[in-house]
Amino acid sequence: MTSAPDDLTAPPGADPGWPQLHPTTQSAYNRILWNGGLSKSEVAKKLGLSRTRMTAIARDLEAAGLIVEGGREQRASTGRPADMLLAKTDLFHFLGVHVRAGELVAAGIDLANKVVWERRQRVDGLDTSVIGAHCRNWLVEAKADGLRVAALAVCGSTERIDGAAEGMGLYAVVPEAVRSEWEGAFGVPVWVEDDVVALTAFEQWPRLAEGQDSMALISLGREIGFGLVADRKIILGAHRRAGRFSHVQVASDGARCPLGHRGCLWAESSTASIVKDVAGARTLGDVIDRAVAEERAARERLARAARGIGAAAGHILNLLDPDKVILTGDSPSILDSRTEDFEEGLRSVYLVPDQPVIEVTVFDFLEWARAAAGLALYRRLAEYDR
Repeated sequence: MTSAPDDLTAPPGADPGWPQLHPTTQSAYNRILWNGGLSKSEVAKKLGLSRTRMTAIARDLEAAGLIVEGGREQRASTGRPADMLLAKTDLFHFLGVHVRAGELVAAGIDLANKVVWERRQRVDGLDTSVIGAHCRNWLVEAKADGLRVAALAVCGSTERIDGAAEGMGLYAVVPEAVRSEWEGAFGVPVWVEDDVVALTAFEQWPRLAEGQDSMALISLGREIGFGLVADRKIILGAHRRAGRFSHVQVASDGARCPLGHRGCLWAESSTASIVKDVAGARTLGDVIDRAVAEERAARERLARAARGIGAAAGHILNLLDPDKVILTGDSPSILDSRTEDFEEGLRSVYLVPDQPVIEVTVFDFLEWARAAAGLALYRRLAEYDR
């Protein structure tokens, strides 16, 4: 087991952190940042502010060092040149740590969501003190490297951490009492959240286009995670259990899952069920290789999985009508060359004639850590944005 320091005292010379802003001022800054710059009149219009109030807000943001004047641009909304306000993106940074059973991956991002710092550390097991020690040490290292960290997010699967024993989820490793202790010790806000929620924050900001305010994300693996966004806010649910969609039926004649559901998404499309159903396969990669080699059983099993993913996407589209659906995790590997099967499953459920916006995205472990950092940014900026 990796050793940990004797205590988790605050890192030396901790920065004062994100400035305390009036909620309306914070909202104005967020709009400027998320839109890549806006004129004073555009911000005022979005927030329903008077010209006098907006001038005072711009002055406060400039005094805090958060924005700069960006010159004059022709604005299509008014047809006239306007003085632009631009967010200063290198002033503060946000640290994300992705927890796996054998490795911690950290990424630091600036306000433009650009990775400017990264670390990896092999660990012998999941131990609260070890994770906390590395988080503290990385905060110290980041400061020494010139980063001004305003928030930290630690993310991993709350169902089962990647590579961990059955039933070991993030909240068992870092319970609320530990998160609160870390927050006091580290001197920065700390969030501990499911990695799919982090990925949802990363995808919805700033990737939702102008005029889009909703999305759904499906991350496929041994377990299946869902992230939901409405009105540009992540839906967590009253008990932080929103998005438990793994056992919705996607095939009337499918197999049964361990919970007894016939033809549910988990039984049809999780990597665990796919591997179990193909004799001799040990990993999803084995099944894919055998499908490429034209083995019928492997090809048909992957086609079933693709139809299941399509049906799940159809159910979500019917229920939420989001601007777009993002498929990630092992979805790209399963759906490769199986678009027709996916479409068949989708159309068996989703009957609207318009083609929905569906994106398939691949993420490595650094991207998951970057997503955690994006969650820290999102939570910190949205905390007082009302």
